[in-house]
Amino acid sequence: MNYGFVLDQDACIGCHACTVACKAENDVPLGAFRTWVKWIEHGEFPETQRSAAVLRCNHCADAPCIEICPTGALFKREDGIVDLDHNRCIGCASCLQACPYDAIHIDERAGTAAKCHFCAHRLEVGLAPACVAVCPEQAIKVIDTDLPATRRALGARGAVVRKGERGTRPRTYYLGADPAALDPLQVDGARTLSHSEVPDPLPAWSTLAARAVYDVPRKRQWGHGIAAYMATKAVAAGALLGAGVSPWVPALDGRVLGAISLVALAVTSVLLVADLHKPMRFFYLLTKPNTDSWLVKGAWVLMAHGLLSLPFLFGSTEKALGLIAIPTALLTAVYTAFLFWQARGRELWSEDRFLPVVLAVQALVAAIGLAWFFGASAMLWLLLYPLVVGATALVPPATDHAKRAHTIMVRHPAYALGFVFALAAVLWPPLLLVAFLLFDWIYVKAGQEVPLS
Repeated sequence: MNYGFVLDQDACIGCHACTVACKAENDVPLGAFRTWVKWIEHGEFPETQRSAAVLRCNHCADAPCIEICPTGALFKREDGIVDLDHNRCIGCASCLQACPYDAIHIDERAGTAAKCHFCAHRLEVGLAPACVAVCPEQAIKVIDTDLPATRRALGARGAVVRKGERGTRPRTYYLGADPAALDPLQVDGARTLSHSEVPDPLPAWSTLAARAVYDVPRKRQWGHGIAAYMATKAVAAGALLGAGVSPWVPALDGRVLGAISLVALAVTSVLLVADLHKPMRFFYLLTKPNTDSWLVKGAWVLMAHGLLSLPFLFGSTEKALGLIAIPTALLTAVYTAFLFWQARGRELWSEDRFLPVVLAVQALVAAIGLAWFFGASAMLWLLLYPLVVGATALVPPATDHAKRAHTIMVRHPAYALGFVFALAAVLWPPLLLVAFLLFDWIYVKAGQEVPLS
């Protein structure tokens, strides 16, 4: 048994009864939705046509939210339902970035993630999910996706899924849905009339044929804190890298670099914990780890980084220690790329195969910049960073979603300003930190600017 949904949009009248029933049954807070109705409009007045689509969690067979969740709060039941244990959730919002369907939100009251759980509490006592029970047209049906007869019937009726190309193997199927309602890239989102916010005056029309005239707002969960963490982590990695080569470069003071590494690492850790919605549960990364998540692996890397910085702080000049510290520093720099690859909903990140190189170069130029304080650096090597970032800007990403986010990133003033500071760092290396902050901030922001639903 593997539960799934069929949403018959030919029968759906867009009445929002499923949305209301879900909110009432599961105490979903104002402004958040586990299931919602999106209205799409085509044509120009008076020749217009509207269609509705019911959007929700897809209870994927290969659920990226489960893979990225650092504490195992998200898990798959034996019946295929993707469920959430609120008592394990630390509110990191990584699952929101991994889900390609906008199906997860942060419950601001509890500080934890929340999503459709198929009304499992009702199924277990023989009742249908609330949305199924209340639908006046029986447009929502529960199916067993393991049954061959069910799969044949879905194929015969031309059932489709949302974003099947993302490889999640979703178990929510649509009949008769307007393709524009399932693909946000086909829709002019500028004129969306939200459930809770209606802009006045309305923005101008775009050139897209379809318009979203009724939808829900989506809050961007990652911002300045994540960008700052990436920048300070680059400094920590650069300091440990410099300390690691100090046994071979006498001009470098391993004790000072070890201290800088620890301070930058401490700031990085504070930024990471502060960005959680449940910061007092941060230790769950160690006590309840999901070892598939790069949030957990990253925590291990940062711990190793701190332990290796200590001997340099106390004056060690062992070359063997340096040989261990150098790859650890590079891993500190690049592990965020592996985390972003697990954020499969944000294609600018998950499809970016250049990100490990960019982050490694970030750490390298940070090390070169720190060496400047000891008079042991050739400043022209700092140009490597803007050259690498500029080269990645010239290579278009593979998917339409990623291309749109990439365009947003490179056209933003922060991107150009980042280049100005990166180039100016040749004259005064501390400006590198400003360049890191600008590039990392617009990268994180742009990755979340393209709608997922």
